[in-house]
Amino acid sequence: MKLLSTMLLVGLLPITKSILRGISWFGLETEYENLMCTWKHNISWNLEKINDLGFNSIRLPFSLQYLDENNFYVMDQFMEEIQHYNISVCLDFHRLHNTHQSAKPYDDEVTFDHFLRGWFTILTRYAHVNNVKSVDIFNEFQSDNYVEWNNLARQIVQYIEVHFPEKYNYFIGGVRWGGDLHFVDLDDLPYNDRIHYTIHKYWFSDKEPYEDKWQYSFGDHSLISVGEWGYISTNINETAWANRFVDWLILHNITDSYFWTFSFNSGDTGGILLEDCETVDEDKMKLLNKLWNQ
Repeated sequence: MKLLSTMLLVGLLPITKSILRGISWFGLETEYENLMCTWKHNISWNLEKINDLGFNSIRLPFSLQYLDENNFYVMDQFMEEIQHYNISVCLDFHRLHNTHQSAKPYDDEVTFDHFLRGWFTILTRYAHVNNVKSVDIFNEFQSDNYVEWNNLARQIVQYIEVHFPEKYNYFIGGVRWGGDLHFVDLDDLPYNDRIHYTIHKYWFSDKEPYEDKWQYSFGDHSLISVGEWGYISTNINETAWANRFVDWLILHNITDSYFWTFSFNSGDTGGILLEDCETVDEDKMKLLNKLWNQ
């Protein structure tokens, strides 16, 4: 009787949600074709730093051009090293070309089929790496045509699911540079429990009243995260925005996110690491720990 009572009591206890404490580490999608700050310390050192700071997932951007050039040395090394850590990886199809952002998963030079084959190439190559848990299907669809984006997103997800069934979680971004999820909807797919809607927000993304616009653009999805957000901590206005944003996220129980970015050299946001590629921006980590309730 005592055991049964204990079991019933345990059954009433709330289930603690595991928070996605993500960081983006960019570079492979650029002309540099390397992970940023590895000129100061190697991949292993940086992964150790990411782990020590409490991040449990890395969003890894890449380009189709990077895949087509078949120069996987750095990514192979990353995938080898990441297996020593309890850190998941989200592969982020960030661009078609290394030199500029891509408005859609196709353009005058790249067909949509070519884009899909890119997913097949990278997921086949790293299918053995258990840390790779999720895919961000395409970074920042720039049009406001949500009908087209819903159609394209559905095709991308179905293509991956056919070739790699029941293997990955899917991050689906919004329209308008990833900043609006209101009409994005793939919930009718039978594996919608693995579809996470992810939104990008920066201090320059919206104008006042911020909270009203966030309420609209986040939509009403059950599985939602912030796929990119960041700010320059030495800018008073940006810091004020970031604090309001985190307060709003906590109020709405949205705690999963990928912060942009790990290295300092993102012009719009800076990074967790300062210009010496070693010192940590403690103000940013303090705000992240508030979001993570730590």
